[in-house]
Amino acid sequence: MDKLRDEEGRLLALQRYQILETSEEDAFEHVVNLVQNILNVPMCAISLVEHQRQWFKAKRGIEMSETPRDVSFCAQAIKDRNPLVIQDATSDPRFSENPLVTGEPHIRSYAGIPLRTPDGYNIGSLCAIDTKPRLFTPFEVSILDQFAKIVVGELELRQIASSDHLSGAMSRGAWMEGAGRELERAKRYNRPLALALFDLDRFKEVNDSFCHPAGDEVIRTFAALCTSESRDP
Repeated sequence: MDKLRDEEGRLLALQRYQILETSEEDAFEHVVNLVQNILNVPMCAISLVEHQRQWFKAKRGIEMSETPRDVSFCAQAIKDRNPLVIQDATSDPRFSENPLVTGEPHIRSYAGIPLRTPDGYNIGSLCAIDTKPRLFTPFEVSILDQFAKIVVGELELRQIASSDHLSGAMSRGAWMEGAGRELERAKRYNRPLALALFDLDRFKEVNDSFCHPAGDEVIRTFAALCTSESRDP
């Protein structure tokens, strides 16, 4: 299937990273700092495109934390595998009547690189934005492309770091962050929340009797069973 047309698969690819609504992280903040300084733009962002909105993981010069998808330049960028470069949005029929062009923040020029996952889905865009017409040079676009690759690499590393290497279960840090999001969601919608705890009793006896490789296999099997019986987050 063409990954550019597989919206369901694209949204699942985005969901796998569990990045939406997370707090600031240095790796992504450094990227937008560098993009803003090197390309000398008033605005730039790491934008992740959901079903109905784009959400900014990191941004500079942009006040809002998200915008509707239907006015998002980055939502247009993810429709292609090539960079989206706009010299003057007021003369581009796709964007000339866009409220982000006719009103604040008065976007005029834009360069966006799709954030493409290793399995080929565009989950968002790294973009540089100016308030005056500007032709981003091929060299500038190539710089932005390299930074986009860094962003995707950080997302991959973040996903690896969020999992225990043995069981594949969430690491403690990832669990604490995920639990915090669920608590906030329960408060927001006034819904009950439950927590189930499991303990493998007398597990030391397994290691002592059958050695650690057998104990590791017990942990992997137990974690896989818990995962198979749980719904997706």
